[in-house]
Amino acid sequence: MRIPPILAAAALSLLLVACDTKNPNGMPDETAGQGTMQVATDNLPKPDSAAARTENPVMPADTSVAGAWLLLEGALRGHDAEVLNQLIDPEFGLWILEQPGAMPLVTRVAEVGAFRRAYQNLPLFSLDKQLMTCPQLRVMQQLPAADCGLQTRQNAGFAQQGCFAGPATAFRSLEFWASATVKGGTAAQGKAAQGRTVRTVLQTRTGFRFHFAKSAGAGGRWRLIFIDLREPCTA
Repeated sequence: MRIPPILAAAALSLLLVACDTKNPNGMPDETAGQGTMQVATDNLPKPDSAAARTENPVMPADTSVAGAWLLLEGALRGHDAEVLNQLIDPEFGLWILEQPGAMPLVTRVAEVGAFRRAYQNLPLFSLDKQLMTCPQLRVMQQLPAADCGLQTRQNAGFAQQGCFAGPATAFRSLEFWASATVKGGTAAQGKAAQGRTVRTVLQTRTGFRFHFAKSAGAGGRWRLIFIDLREPCTA
């Protein structure tokens, strides 16, 4: 059957009106206000490979220091210089605080494999024989202070025994630079690193303290900044 010209024209007009109502942009496969946004992929920013190298994936992205401590403990026990070097802050480095005599000795360490302790010229990995075995760190609001009257061969002078994690407030305010011998860096650099410390891990058998900071930026990783190898009750 042939459609009269007047009816055909009316039908075409209705079709055009319907298309305009569906999509004011003239795209018949999208409804008005519900279109899918098309994103140009040609100009998307590419990953910054240099930034990716800065934060090694081995570093834990946790809010506590426990993950970094486990890495440090494993590296010391396993004599793994590669993992231990990854824990070192690339900007501030690692500083070792010792007291071989009357005056403190502070050494900035660039390569852990080359470092030798003042005590018997031992490597840093000799600490593996002095580390306590603790299933986990006990978190404290304030780390316990040493009481030399409590000192024994298995306790450096603490009423509580174990492995503790707490704020590094006391260490940040500690003043030892005026009388210290500084090697591998300057006192100013060491003070800047000291000021960055946030959390401390204490082992009561030796009194050794391990001080950590977070690297700059959102999602920063925990870094080992200072190791204090001074025994609290050593004259």
